[in-house]
Parts: sequence; structure tokens; C-alpha cells
Amino acid sequence: MLRSPLVALSKRRTWTACVLLGLAAILSLGGVLALGSWQLERAQQSAATQYWPAIYVEGQPESAQLDALIAEVEGWSRVAQVHRRSPDENMELLRERLGDEDVRQMGLDASLLPVVLEVEPSALGQSSEALAAQVAALEVRDEVVAVDLPESQALEAMAAWRAIRVGVWVGWALALLGALMGLGGLLWRLREEERAEQAMLEQFGASRVALGRATLVRGLVLGAAAGALAAPATLLTLSALSAALQPLLVDATLSAAAAVPVMVAQICGGALLGALLGWALRRPRQADRAEGALRPLLDWRLP
Repeated sequence: MLRSPLVALSKRRTWTACVLLGLAAILSLGGVLALGSWQLERAQQSAATQYWPAIYVEGQPESAQLDALIAEVEGWSRVAQVHRRSPDENMELLRERLGDEDVRQMGLDASLLPVVLEVEPSALGQSSEALAAQVAALEVRDEVVAVDLPESQALEAMAAWRAIRVGVWVGWALALLGALMGLGGLLWRLREEERAEQAMLEQFGASRVALGRATLVRGLVLGAAAGALAAPATLLTLSALSAALQPLLVDATLSAAAAVPVMVAQICGGALLGALLGWALRRPRQADRAEGALRPLLDWRLP
């Protein structure tokens, strides 16, 4: 070509801007979905490892009814062990955390405290949700005062995400396909508008590889630019949603170890998709190489 391949984009500014922003929005949405699902998974694992489900039971620490309940819970496949804390041990724990003076002012006594059964999960992952449901079902028992579940909101959010994530990712893939079709249409139109010039250059010995390089460069630049726009947009979107995610997540902060690979994937992925489209559309149609393809250029040169 006689000029930079990017000059032709200025002739289609509105179309170029729409394609660029649309592809950037789709890539940004993919990053938000990937990082959001990773955050939910991390929150679930953190809740399962740092905070076990607890069962508060009335009665004596060594009663037969309590022993039967412990044996029943330890028989569950998702439970590794049940740790028993007597009322006296609970009182000592309160004194350590609150101080003797505060405990005395509240009028608490070991006889007023229940027996606490801490349930240690045998494995992490999806079984944490099922274990939380099993422990929650014990609250209807007469001997059970209450149950305490670890971050039930995070577990519920993770279960809801597992139920819809396939549909969400399929919808995102279809949206990405639509954005790529828009980019492909732009690259095709720009190539068609230059067909007379390309035919003339081919008559002077220009290779088809060199002539098709302009479309390849445009696709590469537009894809990389969309990825570069999507990367900061992803971080800004997650930062804006951090307040809404805080009730669901143990830690809603975003670590660089997770964000940087996603940002690099957005930039490199956008550039790769754009380059592949440019490579696929780099060659003109068979009719473009006919002798009549020079006529529009000659008509413009010689009115």
C-alpha cells in the first residue's frame, strides 16, 4: 500500500469506534466473569478452611444424647471429625477474647452456656455447600439450640453461579462472536474500498502477500486496542462492585496475581482474534483481480 493501513480507519470513524468499544466491552465482561468466579471460589475455600460449622447443643457434655448426635454427624461422608467444647471451655474462651471484666459485667456463667460441636469438613469445594445444608437441618432438633454456618451467603452465591455459569459463558461467547462479526465486516469493507488501488499495484508487480498485509495489520491493531481498553475497564468494574460483593465474599480485594494474567489474556487474546480475522480476510475476492477492477480508479483519475 502507498500509505499506512491505519489511515483507512479514519474514513470509517463511527464504525471503527463502535466496533472497538463493542469488542472492548465484551472482553471486559469476560474478565469480570472470570475474576468474579475466582473470587467466589476463593471465598468458599477460605470460609471452609478458616471457619467450621458449629452446633450449639443443650445438656450435659457427656450425655448419651450428645454422644449419639456426635456419632451421627461423624458418620457423614463430608465430615472428618467433630470437636466437642464443654461449657467450661467456652467460658474460658470468652474470657480470653472479651476479658474477665466484660464477662463479669454480662453476668455470664458456665451453666448458661451450651455445648459447642465444631464440625471439621473432610474436603473443600462443592461438598462445603452440601455439608452446610446438612448442618442447617439439625436446627429443628429439640436438643439443638442453634447452628452457625460459615459464610452461608458465599456458599449460596457459589451454588447459584454453578447453576447458571454454563448459560452465562455461552451467552458471552455468542456476544463475542457478534463483536467479531462487526470487526470482520469493518475489515472487509475497508478492503473492498481499496480494491481498485490494490488491483493497480498488483499490475505493477506488488505481491498478494504484501497487499493483504494491510488488512492483517488493521485487525491486529484493533484487536489489541480493544484488549487494552478492556483491561483497565475490568479493574474499574470490579472496584465499583466491591461494595456489593463484600457481603458475599470473605475478602473482596483483588490480588495482582489473579488480575495481571487476565489483563494480559485480554490484550493478547484481542490481538490474536483481530489478527486471525485480518488473516482470513486478507485476500480479495476472485472478481477483484479481474481487469475491470481498474476501472473505478481510472474513472476517478480521468473524470
